[in-house]
Amino acid sequence: MKRFILVSFLIIGIAFSSNAQSSGSDRFGHGILLGGNVSGIREDPDELHLGSKFGFQFGAFADFYFSDNVYVKGDLIFITKGAHNEAKALGVSIYTDINPMYFQLPIVIGYSLNTSRDININFSLGAYAALGVAGKSKSRFEFVDTPLIKRDESISYFKENTDPDLLYLGNNNRFDYGLRFGIGMDVNRLLFFLLDFDLGLANVYNDKNISQYYSKYNYTIGLSIGYRF
Repeated sequence: MKRFILVSFLIIGIAFSSNAQSSGSDRFGHGILLGGNVSGIREDPDELHLGSKFGFQFGAFADFYFSDNVYVKGDLIFITKGAHNEAKALGVSIYTDINPMYFQLPIVIGYSLNTSRDININFSLGAYAALGVAGKSKSRFEFVDTPLIKRDESISYFKENTDPDLLYLGNNNRFDYGLRFGIGMDVNRLLFFLLDFDLGLANVYNDKNISQYYSKYNYTIGLSIGYRF
């Protein structure tokens, strides 16, 4: 994984150099992107029974086309991930929201298929690395027999936590990495639409006493629109 990322950076560096030496070339481009996503957390075993939640992402990208079809692309994006759950147990309704935020660097190799004079369909495969910068886990406990009694708990997603009721909500690593798959389309390589899937491979749970038998992995499905300059 680390070798892949280093090699990809080298390729992008070569692309920058090639662009500087080739006046009028449209092989190199950069731009901005904005979109929404649906994220979740895979647990093993399933302790919190987490479901998905909506989030957003935005950032910038650079790409280089080796030919009319093959390209390499790197993004730097701010992205929200996490999960949501509603459950009832022993007369208590529990609402859980997990909201970590990351700076993420995906690097992909892609193939562009020209379907008409102006439209291209793009397929990509690569990897991502992400660094958590902020985030909270929140739980609300509502007692069915006494609905006026509620208890709210909020903790930092990345800090150590010893509260037994919130043990699985904190204690998470800031570093995440995984695979990225994408399919999209562009108009004249200017206006882009991209559907991507990030599959986390890093166990982000970091409690030394529990991580031996409990793990958490991020996943995200994102839909973005971008403009290439």
